[in-house]
Amino acid sequence: MQFSIRRPTLPSTETHPEERLYRRLDVSTWLRHFNPSGQVEEEYKLRKAIFFGGIDPAIRGEVWPFLLRYYSYDSTSEEREALRLQKRTAYQDIQQRRLSMSPEEHSEFWRKVQFTVDKDVVRTDRSNHFFRGENNPNVEIMRRILLNYAVFNPDMGYCQGMSDLVAPLLTEVQDESDTFWCFVGLMENTIFISSPRDEDMERQLMYLRELLRLMLPRFHQHLTFLGEDGLQLLFCHRWILLCFKREFPDAEALRILCTGASVLPPE
Repeated sequence: MQFSIRRPTLPSTETHPEERLYRRLDVSTWLRHFNPSGQVEEEYKLRKAIFFGGIDPAIRGEVWPFLLRYYSYDSTSEEREALRLQKRTAYQDIQQRRLSMSPEEHSEFWRKVQFTVDKDVVRTDRSNHFFRGENNPNVEIMRRILLNYAVFNPDMGYCQGMSDLVAPLLTEVQDESDTFWCFVGLMENTIFISSPRDEDMERQLMYLRELLRLMLPRFHQHLTFLGEDGLQLLFCHRWILLCFKREFPDAEALRILCTGASVLPPE
């Protein structure tokens, strides 16, 4: 079972004053935000347009590197191309470090990281045409990105659920190195909950309890009546762990991810 986003008709007193001022960001509007040097102008207005209107699927792969801080909004076209080459070399160096592990290091890496990654990637988004079928090369690309990320950030390593976050990035960006660095930006600028017992998870649940108390008081009262188990909100843990990735159809899950990324402040 999956959820779906509904937009009921609300009186103007209950909607944000800018709710209907922005349309979905399309190709022509996106291009108008660039000056002759390739720098994004009116970055705040652009992010608001994405927050309220979303992004045309045709340009998601171009917009996300900005939202996820791979590219800075004030970078020129030439600077971005130079950055891509620099980051591609850095990514190859990370991969070479992984491939050059000693037998002892590789054995430990397999036990702590690779065993779980290998199990997860073959189960991630296989109904999506981008990952469908036996021996699909995109599955192997996703696997490499996750293994290399564990080398890049050994303190985090790999946590179950990361494959669900890499998959939509790879589907849209469709370049291994660029997707890797977009994923790095996502991980560095959002709270990734690595375990349901994590204190960050409890903080998110605390916010959710307060929202329920304010917005759905009768439901909050029902949970309170159920006692401590009710207020644990166990049915919400996966929502937070995977940014609603498995709770909505792909198109709507991507819309949620775009909206969340658009509120990240610029560097």
